[in-house]
Amino acid sequence: MPESLPGTQAREPGMQALDAAAAAALAGAQSLAVLTLDVDHFKAYQDSAGADASSAVLRQLAALLKAALPPATPLVHLGGDEFFAVLPGADIVAAQAQGESLREAVAAGLSGVASQPPLTITLGVAANPADHNWNARALLSLADARMTFAKKRLTPHHNLCWAGTLPSDWYTRLDIDPQRWPSL
Repeated sequence: MPESLPGTQAREPGMQALDAAAAAALAGAQSLAVLTLDVDHFKAYQDSAGADASSAVLRQLAALLKAALPPATPLVHLGGDEFFAVLPGADIVAAQAQGESLREAVAAGLSGVASQPPLTITLGVAANPADHNWNARALLSLADARMTFAKKRLTPHHNLCWAGTLPSDWYTRLDIDPQRWPSL
């Protein structure tokens, strides 16, 4: 698998972009949202189709995501089939709408890939709370936890975009006060 895909940032530069966006949002009292996503059923596809076909799908996915995101939106390839996008100025409602748009674009765009079950994405959404007591890593962790929760606990376990609440024990593991973080 390629370490960096065209149109994406690698992990470390992507984390630096997230930190910079968080600092700017805090300084300007602006909204900031993060979308995390991974490809549903990718491991099974990779095992059956092989490394070359899997790499081609990831390149296609990166192109689909970049085309569906607002211009200049940082898209970070964490590795494998995991990505996140940073949405400066977006609140939770706008971020979830963007996530749904991405989910639909990817489902349509990857529909031609010979895979059973079909390749789709599941996303987690998080936006900063109104106060100044938050950081970029907490925002990313919450979005990732929401994505994981959707894949493990919500039916049908794939092709979802989740910005809702989590069970209370999930917040404890993240050291996040659920009353402070916006959700739908």
